[in-house]
Amino acid sequence: MPRVKLTPIKQKTKKEEIKEIIQNPDDPLAKFPLRAFAYSNEVGAALSAMPVWGKAAELLLWIPALMYLGADIYDKYRRGKEGDYTKASAGAAVQQAIFQALASVILPTAAVKMGQNIAGYTTKFGKSHLSATALEETYNRLLDEFDNKNFAKGTVVDPDGTVKTGFERVKERIIDEKLKPALASTRKDLKTEGIFSKIVRFFGHTKRPVASAKANESDVIDFFERQAKNIFDKQNVLENSTREQIASEHPELLKLYDKATKNSEKRAKLLIEKSPDYLVKKILNSGAKEEKSLIKAITQSYDSIEKRRILVKDKIGSAKVIQELLQNPQHKAAVENFANRVEIARTALRSYIKGKSLKLGLLKTAGGFISLTLLAVPIDNFVHKYIIKKFVEPGLETVESLKRKPHEPVDGRKIGI
Repeated sequence: MPRVKLTPIKQKTKKEEIKEIIQNPDDPLAKFPLRAFAYSNEVGAALSAMPVWGKAAELLLWIPALMYLGADIYDKYRRGKEGDYTKASAGAAVQQAIFQALASVILPTAAVKMGQNIAGYTTKFGKSHLSATALEETYNRLLDEFDNKNFAKGTVVDPDGTVKTGFERVKERIIDEKLKPALASTRKDLKTEGIFSKIVRFFGHTKRPVASAKANESDVIDFFERQAKNIFDKQNVLENSTREQIASEHPELLKLYDKATKNSEKRAKLLIEKSPDYLVKKILNSGAKEEKSLIKAITQSYDSIEKRRILVKDKIGSAKVIQELLQNPQHKAAVENFANRVEIARTALRSYIKGKSLKLGLLKTAGGFISLTLLAVPIDNFVHKYIIKKFVEPGLETVESLKRKPHEPVDGRKIGI
């Protein structure tokens, strides 16, 4: 009968047993659901793409993440290298801090941003040929210009006889004088941007039109102009049409109109009190029959274009004009009615522009969550198996061996002097 060679079972040393315990500890902080708190800042990073409240949510969701990270690092410090809380270890705390920094902060956040960028890139296959971020920048600029009352333009005749329509004046002001220089300035700065600035911009936020500056300028200008014209036309419809006319001729605006009529009279009173200059400008630029008497009353005192240009920039002078109009019962009704229609249009169009940004924010947020879901566990494994085991642990052991005195025991042995 042939002999069978038996391989002796290798007994694990105490050091190997301890290492196995540390690698797979019975640690509630390393398991879900508590482990999920480490990703709350990544959830915030994904939600940061949402307009209005996204950035605030990102900041708030850092709180549970930081609390978890602090608790986990302190727990590993107290647990020590032997994993039984008998001897605290700064090395174990450093190792866990590096793990959490990479596996719970830097790499998952990078994955979220990457997912947002990939999702945002899909809009380039549409008519605009622009990424979602570039489109967001367009809508944000339009909303700013709208809030700054730069859409309150009417047709004017320049001293040289040139006739400029309301939209031509809007286009000149917000495209030629603002958008184009902003794109040129941003492109110039991007050429000399350093690595650190690029990293900060990748993980953070900027108000500058970076995505638009990187895109084809003609595509950006064309899209911006189309959207500005669209808003200008919708403003005219909402300000100069009854609900019945909107329902029959512009049904796509009816929902916005109905929503904007709620509390519109209260907002109209605030407009009269707080922004008389804007209201006077709107009256002078209005072409509706209802405002003819108001325009006539204003132009009797301000009988030149120059005087009217000064008036609409003078809040005190405009307030005086409005108060004079309100003293006449007929004019009072016309002013209040007009202010109400202006507020309805303003509220409806702000909701319209925000709705466009909301869709883009949802697209990028979905991309961020998908990327985080797919990559969270692989990132954990990569950091633990390759970064920690191959680089961090050997490095910490080397540091400890250099600190250790020659006569101190190592694994039960003494090193000779």
